[in-house]
Amino acid sequence: MKHLLFSTLLEDGRELCVSPLSIDAFEANRAYTLGDDSGYFIYEFDTNRPSSGIEILAKAVSFDAALRLVDIYAAAAERKASEVQAA
Repeated sequence: MKHLLFSTLLEDGRELCVSPLSIDAFEANRAYTLGDDSGYFIYEFDTNRPSSGIEILAKAVSFDAALRLVDIYAAAAERKASEVQAA
């Protein structure tokens, strides 16, 4: 993927990513209901089954919107980590 903005490994082996997509990845996912291949996409990738490709979950229409999503995720992850530490 080009210009990966964010990536994190989830506990179950999936990787959550935010980045623009190539036209090939966009078309392979038949994501036409999201408009075109411009913008930033939120997608997951199963590291245990790389042959399954990616699954697009959503689209952020701008770089600023994508950054905001990353900030929201980071804040939630930080809050969860501090709760686990406190327990």
